[in-house]
This record gives sequence, structure tokens and C-alpha cells, in this order.
Amino acid sequence: MLDPKDEIKQRLDVAEVIGRYLQLKPAGSGSFKTCCPFHAEKTPSFYVSIEKQIWHCFGCSKGGDLFSFLMEIEGIDFPRALEIAAQFAGVKLPERVIEPDKQEKEILFELHVVAQKLFTKILKDHERAKDAREYLKKRGITDELIDSFELGFAPEEWRMLTDFLRKRNYKDSDLIKSGLAKQTQAGDDLIDRFRNRILIPLFDAQGRIVGFTGRSLVETDKSGPKYLNSPETLIYNKRSILYGLHLAKAEIRRTKSVIIVEGNLDVIASHKAGVKQIVASSGTALTEIQLSILKKLTNTLIFCFDEDSAGYEAAKRGMDLAQSMGFDLRVIRITKDLGKDPDDVVQKDPLLWKALVEKPIHVMQYYFDKEFEKANMIDVSQKKQVTELLLSKIGLYTNAIEREHWLMHLADRTRLSIEMLRSQLSQVAKKELDLPKIQQNNGKPPTYSKIDRSIEFLLGLIIEDVAYISLLDQINEQIIQNENLKRIAKKVKLLYTSGEFAIDTPKPLFSILRERYSQEGQSDDINFIDTLLLQTERLKQEINEKQLREEIDSHLQILKEVPHKQSLLELERNIRQAELSGDKELARRLTDQYAQALQSLIHDH
Repeated sequence: MLDPKDEIKQRLDVAEVIGRYLQLKPAGSGSFKTCCPFHAEKTPSFYVSIEKQIWHCFGCSKGGDLFSFLMEIEGIDFPRALEIAAQFAGVKLPERVIEPDKQEKEILFELHVVAQKLFTKILKDHERAKDAREYLKKRGITDELIDSFELGFAPEEWRMLTDFLRKRNYKDSDLIKSGLAKQTQAGDDLIDRFRNRILIPLFDAQGRIVGFTGRSLVETDKSGPKYLNSPETLIYNKRSILYGLHLAKAEIRRTKSVIIVEGNLDVIASHKAGVKQIVASSGTALTEIQLSILKKLTNTLIFCFDEDSAGYEAAKRGMDLAQSMGFDLRVIRITKDLGKDPDDVVQKDPLLWKALVEKPIHVMQYYFDKEFEKANMIDVSQKKQVTELLLSKIGLYTNAIEREHWLMHLADRTRLSIEMLRSQLSQVAKKELDLPKIQQNNGKPPTYSKIDRSIEFLLGLIIEDVAYISLLDQINEQIIQNENLKRIAKKVKLLYTSGEFAIDTPKPLFSILRERYSQEGQSDDINFIDTLLLQTERLKQEINEKQLREEIDSHLQILKEVPHKQSLLELERNIRQAELSGDKELARRLTDQYAQALQSLIHDH
């Protein structure tokens, strides 16, 4: 019986899986390419090989098989990637012993699904949800949107959900852990957390319900807060949740951008207008975890926060953090005549919201507009405060052209000399409140020596096609400087000399290598092999057989020269030593030998 992982790989094509997330374009026989979803780029460097069933980005060096792609694109671990791939392939995974923590999580996920179905049924069918249906209708939330976002209603009853779940044999301890119920003040029973509220399910990035936001239908002293959220639980961490992300992923990838708003209802309203690349921070400050999730999908963030002072401060904090993580930032501003948030704009006219989305302004323009709107530039202290704040924002840019552009803009608006502003820029402390600096992957491959490049080329041919196995004799791993390359060269030689791999071995060499490194947990070496394979595959598609042979001969010549060049270096050292010791006769003889060796090298070349 096949291992589930192998069965999934037999049924699923890596290009089919990746094609569910990205638009792939043909790149030669059996290959596809596209722009990488894991870093910003304009020229495609993300390649997929059908023959090898692997993917690799030559820009950021990420790569692997269909499971590693799912782990990267969804931000999940391997077991969850296996589950998703099994669903795609129609493979039933065997029952397995679940760790206590994992088992507890599954129960909490299950409880939320059961609760959501009950809440939605009540909203749609029950007389007690009449006011809730009227409220949603007035907000323009259609039945289709109710279904998409799985909205529901909890009636004004103390134990409606608690009794419902108890009858289905769920434990009280699990109801408390889920956050769906809580103990009474006396501590002798449980009551529902959500009562007389429209329920908005909160989903994680994989589309699983992890909690709820309850919107009160009445606003009195006894009704509690307008919005009530689930408490943090084993499955719900508000710092990692972006409302609407599970429905936005495909559109984020298509538009290469994401709109970030404050409220959940703003997201729902935006969907009504046909703008789906949108998520909400749900009233909390944006976190590094949330932004890291978005970084895997896009490099462009479009902020649309309330125009009041609280909204501006929240936007500034989020944008500072996002800028430190290398995002390209834009802002949508909603003027007072249109309302205070996207929901208001959509209520007026969905087309107005679509028009705003199509023309966001640059983040620096937003800062300039907001600061100059509220400041009295005749007042020297206010002028100084605004200038220093804008200089701190300009200072975040590493690109000299961008810095100069906004410095000139600031000089024009403040009527201060640009020379003085340049001087001030170097003195103003960046008011970033100790924001974390995220190390950016510059996408540059490791620097190789000329010899390593030649060995990498030849090793790629050998691993990709057994017909080139004879080239293995020309590779001396002792002269390799790059440690990854040296390790793989040694492994290939060991497999061949031990007889584990031969020309007539049914399984390809690259498959054997990937299995070995997978067993050993060497993911870096697997990625290295994938890179070699795709580099070789691309090259063979771009040149003919004659050109390939010339390439091989050129690299073999470089390796052939290595011992000659090493001899020349040794002779140079000996000549210098003889000259320093005053042995003129030895220096003369060594110089003659050097001339002969150099002549031999030139002749062989």
C-alpha cells in the first residue's frame, strides 16, 4: 500500500497545484514560469518543472515540491499541507494518533463549525432573528453575502448554544476553552457568551472558523459593548487573524495588492462592490505576524483607515511597521462628503468605492496632506514639528531618488531651503518607537568561484540526465569552495561508487537524492538540488546540442587547468622564498620551470 504522501504525488501534478494559486505561463517543453508570490519582482523568475515535479524561484531561492509550495503559500506546517493536498487529490488520509494539543484544537474547530451552522440557520429561518435580518437588509447585506461570510444570529437567551452543544455530548470544559460559553458569576453553571448579537465568524488563513465577533442590535448600558469578540483561545490569536483573508487570497494574487481596513463590515461591504482584495485588522493594531502573512501574497499594501485622529495614528503605526518590512505603501482617503469608512461609501454608491480603490495615493503624499491639513505653518513650533515628522518618514527610504523627490516636495511646502533640510535629515532621530527591523532577502545567490560555477554546471547535468554520468570523473570535490556544492558532489560520487545508483537504475538520480536528503532532514540541500535541476532544464531549452557540447567543453577546460594553475602558484611562492633567502641559483631554476609550466598551460588551452 502506497504511503499517503506518495499516493498524493501520483495523483497530483505540481503545476496543477500551483496553478490553483498562480497564473502559469509556458516556458518551454514541460516547464512553466510566473512572477514569484514570495517576493516582489516584475520579471518572472519562478519556474515549475512537470518532469521533475518541482518548483524554484531564482530570485529568492525558495523551492521544493507541491507540499513545500502549500506550506509557503498558505503559511502552514507539513501535516496541514498534507491534508490540503489530500483534499485536492481525493486521497483519504489514514486515522492516526493525534497529540493531545492537536486533538484539543480539532475539538475547538469542530465546536465553532457546529455553532456557526446553528447561528446561520437561526438568522435565516427563525422569527427571533427578524430584527437582525432587517438590520442587515438596511446595510445592504444580501443573502449571498450572508452565505459567503457565514453570518449568523444569537438570540437573547442565556443558554441556547450551551444547551444545544451539551445535547451533542460536548464537555463543559471544552465549551469554556472555545470561548463560546463562560461561567456564571456564581460559578455554578455556564451561559452563552454571545446573546442578541449578529455573529460574524472569524477565519484563519486556511478558512477555518476560530472565533466570532458579535455585533449588538441594541446599545444600552446592559447590552454590553457594540462589538464583542471571542477571547483568545488555543485556536484564536487576534494578532495573527486578518478578517476576510480566506476569501481575498486569489484576488490579492491577481491584483498584486491588498487593501487593509479597520472594520469587518467594511470588508463585507467591499465584497458587495466587487472589490475582494481586502482584509480587516478588526480594530487592533497591525502586527508583524499579520504583515508577514500578507508578505507571502503581495508586496503592495493599500491602507484605508478612518480619517479621525485615532484612525490616523493607527494608520501611522501600521504603515511604519509595514515600511520597515519592505512593503510598497499606498493610501485610500475617504472625504467627509462620502462618509467615514468603506461601508459608508458603498452604501452611497458601490462605484464610488471602486473608483477610490483604483486611484490610491502614495503614502508620503498621505503624510504630507494629513500633516499640513492640521498644522498652522505660521506657528514656528508647529512648523518644526511637522517638518521633523516628515523628515523622519523620508529618512525611511533607502533609495536616493525617492528621498530627493520628497525632500524637494517638503522644501516647496515649507519654503525652507533643500540644503538645510538635507542637513536636518541626517540629524533627526527616526521616531519609529523601536519598530523591529526585518531582514530582507536580497535574492542574490551565493558568490561562487569560477571553478565552483563549472562544477555546478556539470553536476546539474549529471543529476538531471544519467547520460552525462561520465562527467563525474572530471569532478574533484577537494577543490570545491562552496560547502553545499561540495556536500552534494560527495553524495553523488558515493551513490555511484557504492553501486546504489547506476546507469540502469530505474529511479532517477535526482529522486534518490531528494529522498535521501528528505530522510536526513536536509531541506537546504533539497532546495539546492532543485535549483540545479531547473537551471539545467532551462539551459537545455535555450541552446541546441552543439552549443551544449561547447558549454561542457568550456567548463571541462576550466577544471583541466586547475592543477596547472595550482603548480604555478606553488612555483610563485617558492621563487619569492628563494629570492628572500638570497639563493639566486634556485630562484633562476624555479623561474625557468615557471616559464615552461606557463607555456604548457597556454598551449593546452
